[in-house]
Amino acid sequence: MSINNGGIIVVHQLLAQMENGYMKIIKENLVGIYLHGSYAFGTYCHSVSDLDVLIVVYEKLTIDEKKQLLDYTINILDKWAPKKGIEFHVLQLKDTINLSYPIPFDLHFSPIHRSRYLTNKNKYIEDMMGYDEDLVAHFMITKLYGKVLVGKPIDSVFGWINQKKYFESIVADVKEAKKEIVQQPMYVILNLCRVMAFKQENKILSKRAGGEWGLVHFPTNYHSLIQLALKEYQGETVLLEQYNDSELNDFADITLSLLFK
Repeated sequence: MSINNGGIIVVHQLLAQMENGYMKIIKENLVGIYLHGSYAFGTYCHSVSDLDVLIVVYEKLTIDEKKQLLDYTINILDKWAPKKGIEFHVLQLKDTINLSYPIPFDLHFSPIHRSRYLTNKNKYIEDMMGYDEDLVAHFMITKLYGKVLVGKPIDSVFGWINQKKYFESIVADVKEAKKEIVQQPMYVILNLCRVMAFKQENKILSKRAGGEWGLVHFPTNYHSLIQLALKEYQGETVLLEQYNDSELNDFADITLSLLFK
């Protein structure tokens, strides 16, 4: 796993506090807490990653339980959180075992929602339940690579995932790549690579593995771009100005044309 010794200590503290705190809040209603994303893939880097979490419950949480969960995440866990923070979904077991599309969730939190929650907690909780296209991809990663922080085994909690729906989910995540690649080059480049890997070879890869796949399968004129994204992803300092906007736009154009043809 791509973490220095200090990062390993911090993430272990974070996970211990998460397990302890979330269990106290949810109690016997908790089915399990599952880690997906870069931590599950073994490519987690505390200085650049986020921590992706799925919390599965038997019954929907009460408004008070949701507030406790959100407040604990923001006020307590945040001191150990990685650079991009903690993102979680709360889901009912009936919806993780017997999948319908899009997949419903009971609560969602991401660092970008922090100020919105703190401004009006009740409204945030009322609004932040529904359906999320990204959950199909999250479930697939969890099924294949996920880690159980606490609770039931993954195979007894997450049902069979339709691969067509998985592809639709990851493609939806890059549909705005042409607009976003100049602002978030590392994220978009590596995401485009891993989506192409699934389309061409049915491979489900991490961002890092997606970039490595891209170095083998994309034309050599894009290799310096992919290598730069990989360096940044692995925690090296890369400035936005080091990316060439023209190359970024070309890369997005060629990849999107292949994905949507």
